[in-house]
Amino acid sequence: METGQIRMCIKHGYFRGEQCECGNHGSFVLNETRATKLGKMLSGLLRHFPHELGLKMDAQGWVDLNQLLSAIEGKYRWFHIEHLFALIESDVKGRYELCEERIRARYAHSVNVDLDFPENELQELYYGTTMEEAGRIMDIGLKPVRQRYVHLSTSFEEAIRVAKFRTDQPVIIIIDAKNAQSQGIKIMNVNDQICISDSIPTDFLEIIS
Repeated sequence: METGQIRMCIKHGYFRGEQCECGNHGSFVLNETRATKLGKMLSGLLRHFPHELGLKMDAQGWVDLNQLLSAIEGKYRWFHIEHLFALIESDVKGRYELCEERIRARYAHSVNVDLDFPENELQELYYGTTMEEAGRIMDIGLKPVRQRYVHLSTSFEEAIRVAKFRTDQPVIIIIDAKNAQSQGIKIMNVNDQICISDSIPTDFLEIIS
């Protein structure tokens, strides 16, 4: 999750940190402590426990925006709707999506959802992991662990970056996405860095580093 306060640049919108990419310091919106608290609550409600605060989530992961706002306002008296828009728009990872009066997380759900993103068009995808886990994956295939979908990287470099959160010696598995999809395995494109999929058998996997 991004760190730093959220500010507003009149030219480029919301950003994290002290200074926009254009050099403008902008106007203050939300401090780092509150941005972190709000981000954790939003992640929890839209990915893991919507029903704990009475949110109704549909099969594609959407919840009513006004219901979400009421839930957050009940938790944080300082909260204003601008804080939600600022958090979402300054999130470089594109975790959340707004559509009219609805909002959802784009990935990393543990609740059972059936997301409807476009089909992946890349021939190959990547999964970064530890040496120990790589051996297990090559035995049983890629399966979701504590999440609804397997999360894949669209580039070798992104897979390395993700894996380095867990190990200093990443192992990268390449996925033959084209053939997997031709055999009926659903793989969807979430954004420029992430695809999500159902379980992928070992027939479509190969360790490359």
